[in-house]
Amino acid sequence: MTLFSLLAYAGAVFAAAASPGPSMLAVITTGVSRGAAPAIALGIGIGLGDLVLVGLALMGLAAVAHTVEWIFLLLKYAGAAYLIWLGFKMWRSSPQPLDSAERPQAKPARSVALGAAVGLGNPKAILFHASIMPLILDVKALTVLDGLVVLGVVFCINVGIMTFYSLAAGRSARWFNTSGRMRWMNRVAGSAMIGTGALIASR
Repeated sequence: MTLFSLLAYAGAVFAAAASPGPSMLAVITTGVSRGAAPAIALGIGIGLGDLVLVGLALMGLAAVAHTVEWIFLLLKYAGAAYLIWLGFKMWRSSPQPLDSAERPQAKPARSVALGAAVGLGNPKAILFHASIMPLILDVKALTVLDGLVVLGVVFCINVGIMTFYSLAAGRSARWFNTSGRMRWMNRVAGSAMIGTGALIASR
């Protein structure tokens, strides 16, 4: 694997990860409504989910993945249902400042698991990797080390982009740090999260 081919593949992955989609919407709404830390954890989960899909594509198991597509569908609907539930919960929640000690803190493991479900629940992602990978990389000539490098690059790109969105959303949330604005933010972010869950389920 040459450096040029790796950079070309990284560029394709970057463009796909940075483009608007359910993963980006989930991270942004989480960052605005719950803060940057839960959103970053969600982004790590998304990166882990995509890592599995890339690994399957590297091993030529894209076809095998389709034979157990029900597993990916189950993850997709579970993640979508949880996002919708969080959205309704935000609608019903009373406004609390972001720095309030009473504000509930999301467990990082739960956010990571949700992110992984969102990432794995996108069966089109494995088609992207399985189709673009042979065009840029000489898959048959890849060594184990090359495969690990590809996995590492994909994971870092996903987490890096999602962390950027998380920090930007978390920073903007500080503007809402009053009761009136927080109530409005809960309604808007809750609606966006419900919409994101519905979008994930419909894809």
